[in-house]
Amino acid sequence: MRKEKSLIKLLRGIVEIVGDEAAHNPEFANKLKMLFAPASDTPRRAKQTRPSTATVEIPDIYAEWHARGEQEFRLWLRDRPVELMRALIKQHDLDPSRRTSRWKEPEKISAYIADQLQTRLSRGSRFMRR
Repeated sequence: MRKEKSLIKLLRGIVEIVGDEAAHNPEFANKLKMLFAPASDTPRRAKQTRPSTATVEIPDIYAEWHARGEQEFRLWLRDRPVELMRALIKQHDLDPSRRTSRWKEPEKISAYIADQLQTRLSRGSRFMRR
C-alpha cells in the first residue's frame, strides 16, 4: 500500500511538471497533443454482418421428411448450407441448450436436425411447431 501511494504521488508530480511545461512551451504542447490524439480517436472495428434468415428461404422440413423418407431426407439435408440448417434449428427450436452453435461440420448439424425431427415425429403431432 505504501508503494502505491508513493507511486501515485510520483505520477501526479510528473503530470504537473508536464502540464506546466506545456503551458509555457507551445511547441511542447503541440507534441503532447499529437502524441495523445491517436489514443482518443481509436478506430472501431466494423461489425461483421451475417446473412439474415429472411434472405434464406427456409423449407418445410416436415413436408420434406414425409415426401422423401428418413434416409433421403438425411442425404438432402446434408447438402444444405450451414446457415440454412442453423435457421431451421432456430425456427423449430430444435436446440434449446444451444450446443449446436459451436458446431462447424454440416454432417454433424444435419444429423442432429434429423434426429430431433425423428424424435418429434415419433411423439406425435402435438410436439410439431408451425
